[in-house]
Amino acid sequence: MTPPVPGMAVPPLASTKRKKPLIIAAIAGVLALCLLGTCVVAVGALVASNMDDGRQPSVADGPSPILAQTTSPSPSTEETHSPPEDDPTTEEAPPPPPAKIGQCIAVNEDGDFLGIGNCNGTSGTYRVVSLDYGQGECADPESGYITEDGYRLCLELHLVRNYCYKFPKNDGWIVAASKCKAKGTVHIIDIVPGASNGARCTRDYRWNRWYRFTHPTVVYCVMQY
Repeated sequence: MTPPVPGMAVPPLASTKRKKPLIIAAIAGVLALCLLGTCVVAVGALVASNMDDGRQPSVADGPSPILAQTTSPSPSTEETHSPPEDDPTTEEAPPPPPAKIGQCIAVNEDGDFLGIGNCNGTSGTYRVVSLDYGQGECADPESGYITEDGYRLCLELHLVRNYCYKFPKNDGWIVAASKCKAKGTVHIIDIVPGASNGARCTRDYRWNRWYRFTHPTVVYCVMQY
C-alpha cells in the first residue's frame, strides 16, 4: 500500500466483515452441492456456521444468564418461636368487707369501727345499708357512713326499744350506754317510723323527750336522765 498523499482519499482499512463474501461464496457452493444431492447436509452446516458468526448463545459460549427471582421464597418449614407475651396485670382482689349489708356494727363516739355487733340492742347502734370498696357516694348522700379497710359503709341508726344509749350533745355518734339510767343517758320508750314529732308516741308509758332523725325518718320517744 502506497502512503497517503495530500488530497487523496485514504484507502479504508481491512474490514472485519470480510466473512460476508465468504458466506455468499459458501451459499453458491451449497447450491452446487445441492445439485449433487448433498443439499441438506450442506445447509445444516451453513446454518451452524452462520449462528457461530452471529455469536448466538451456545453451550460453548458459557452458561446461560440466570433470571432474577421475582417471587417470594416459600416459607420455611422450620418451627419458629416468638418471645412469650407478658401476662396482663390483673387487678388485686379487694379484701373481705368488714361487715355485710344488714348487719349492725358498733362504733365509738368518734365513729371509729369497733366490730360487728347485733341488731337486738345488746350491741351495735348502726345498721349497714350498703358498702362500696371504691368508696363512692351512698345511695342517700345525707346518710351517715364510715370507712374501714378501704370500704365505705353507709349506715342508718338502729336503736331498740327498752335499751339505753348515750346521745351526743352536738354532732357525733350514738353509742350504747355503759349503764342504763345513768346521768346523760336515754332510755328508749317508743319508736315511731316516719313521724315528724312526738304526737304519736305511746301514752301507755312515761317518756319526757322525743328525738327525730332522718335518713331514715324516725321518732324515738325516750326517758332522758
